[in-house]
Amino acid sequence: MLTIPDISSDDEVFIYGFGLAGKWLSANLPARIGGFIDTDLKKSGLTFQNHSVYSLENAALVMNEETIIVISVIDIQDVLPLLEQLPHKRWIALGLHLENTQALHNPMEESREFVEYSLKAVEDCHKGFFSKDTLFLRSIDIVITEKCSLRCKDCSNLMQYYEAPIDITHEEIMRDFETLTASVDHIYEVRLIGGEPFMNKDIYRIIQSLIASPKITKMVVYSNAMIPLRAEYSDILRDPKIVFSLTDYGTLAKNTQKVATALKDFGVAYRLHPPENWTDSGTIFDFHRTEDEQKQLFKDCCGKNLLTVTDGKLYRCPFAANADRLKAIPSDTRNSVSVAGDAASIRHYISAIEYLPACNYCKGRSFNAPTITPALQAAKPLIFKKYIPQSVADH
Repeated sequence: MLTIPDISSDDEVFIYGFGLAGKWLSANLPARIGGFIDTDLKKSGLTFQNHSVYSLENAALVMNEETIIVISVIDIQDVLPLLEQLPHKRWIALGLHLENTQALHNPMEESREFVEYSLKAVEDCHKGFFSKDTLFLRSIDIVITEKCSLRCKDCSNLMQYYEAPIDITHEEIMRDFETLTASVDHIYEVRLIGGEPFMNKDIYRIIQSLIASPKITKMVVYSNAMIPLRAEYSDILRDPKIVFSLTDYGTLAKNTQKVATALKDFGVAYRLHPPENWTDSGTIFDFHRTEDEQKQLFKDCCGKNLLTVTDGKLYRCPFAANADRLKAIPSDTRNSVSVAGDAASIRHYISAIEYLPACNYCKGRSFNAPTITPALQAAKPLIFKKYIPQSVADH
């Protein structure tokens, strides 16, 4: 059981976040659990161990002045402004009360290792948020390839638009990472993405180089599990920093169980899940939005903190990163910050901006966007308008 000094067994607690950490907490906190609160309205009405999920508005109707809200989500910076809307504001950050906590009592189907990874993420992110003397990043996505073994027409990372996809070299990846971490004190997790990361034949060297950095806690490899793992590199994958997130694409992928079994045999923490919560966010279009409309789109976006590194730049989201890389949006320095920027400029970019010019070309990724059928395949790369810089077009 987890002890939080300011909570007794008589207190009523609502848990903000219906994720792994929140579910674990509901079974491990000696208090009266009133329910869960989640920003994603699609989760409203769901239950876990007889505890219901509420929207913030509906939770406010059933809470009283003595109710305590425990924040279990990673992006605490997005939750605190919402809690300011409540008439009473008693809240506690779960991460400040975790200390490499073990998930000995784990009532979920997820492995104990993956739950502990989730708890550690909350711990480091909450402690990093409240430490004003350091520059802490919850995560960065590193694009290591444009290639993918699938061609999902609604990919939110825009892989469906690349006509001649390439791999990003080990040298470029490490140069960008080392330049960025010269100004950043710590990164909780580095997430390798594409495309399909294992399409880059240099992936094991990339993994080995990145996990050697003392500035990261975890590395998450996102894979569609279509490419078998190479046993000769199992020692690299066994590093305790490494976690895999495998998406099971069913009949589209024949090696899913083979990859999952290999990770289990190697003793690597992983999660195997179906394609989840796909929305129509893979469209590139000039929506002619006003500045206020772009600000609202950005405010509502669930992907605005998916920091992405590519081309020597740090982007707030994978849409901006890949749309810029594709030249599918007009070039605008406000969409990113240089990885060579100082701590102040990086901090401002990740916490103080109100929108990106790229928001005008994105359909949006709100928590409440309707879901679509995932992984529908395109026969060939999708067509898009390319913005060629004037200096190039003149020649």
